[in-house]
Amino acid sequence: QEASGKTTTLKQLLLNFSDTVFAEERASWRAVVFLNVITSFKTILQALAKELESTSDNPRSPADDFVIQLDGGTTARFAEMKMRLSPVLHIESTLVRKLNGGTDWPNTKSGSSSSSQQPTEVSVRGQAWKKAFQSHRHQSAKANAGDGIDWDDREDPGVILNACRNEMMALWNNQRVRDVLKRQKILLEDSGFFLDQLDRITGRRYVPTDDDILRARLKTVGASEHTFTMTSGPERGMTWRIYDVGGSRTQRPSWAPFFDDVDAILCLAPISAFDQTLTEDKRINRLEDSINLWIELCSNKILAKVALILFLNKCDLLKAKLESGGRGCVFGDGP
Repeated sequence: QEASGKTTTLKQLLLNFSDTVFAEERASWRAVVFLNVITSFKTILQALAKELESTSDNPRSPADDFVIQLDGGTTARFAEMKMRLSPVLHIESTLVRKLNGGTDWPNTKSGSSSSSQQPTEVSVRGQAWKKAFQSHRHQSAKANAGDGIDWDDREDPGVILNACRNEMMALWNNQRVRDVLKRQKILLEDSGFFLDQLDRITGRRYVPTDDDILRARLKTVGASEHTFTMTSGPERGMTWRIYDVGGSRTQRPSWAPFFDDVDAILCLAPISAFDQTLTEDKRINRLEDSINLWIELCSNKILAKVALILFLNKCDLLKAKLESGGRGCVFGDGP
């Protein structure tokens, strides 16, 4: 299923048993972390705009009262904060172009910095986006040999994030902002981790840690082949080939060719999605879809001799939802 954590699980496998893989990819994942942070701030600004608009008829508009305390004793109202953060929102298109090999992603508007638009999740196909970053790294004579990042690059998005770090941290740490997000039931998932780490991530010489790479979210479409050799564990020296396939309903028909000559199929079910519906069909509960998909795999005669492994994933997010007041739901033939 889409957003079930398949790619994250694969990254965890590589980190534990083939840890040299990440060494060549830190510059690439740095861009993804930046993109996650920017998407989160677009979501926050959109939520605040919605909140202020809904109460604009009040004689004493909250728009007049909404003040963010900045370092040095200065303050900024919501409209001014949006203006201060506009450079951060603008570099989204730059990051998307780099991730997409130099061209704009079709479902994002190049150069758009409007916080009123619904944030669009960027997706990539295959591993080409990593190769593009690696090619840029090798071509740059100034790139540091250890992290592959050209710190003298004036177009580095990290420069703008560093310049706006004061406003970004002030907005995220504002209690009223947190209250608005909670009231609108907006949970930023792993991006919330990055927002809590803004002081480190907006640092001028930020390099993603292994944990950052594991938490970085980048939607993949189609099938991606990953071949690597185990560098640790009892199967050290063995070469593995893993296919990461798109989980949305529209992509499932393309799974069939990968069922031939496989030793195991790992199916991830995000149990935190009990209160969500499918992106492609709002009538279907995501958890119910996971159950039905698992039943289909188990009853498929072609897979009779294939090991099927079920991971109930995103338990931490489920716990966070329940602790924040989330309620369960009943679907199918449940009592």
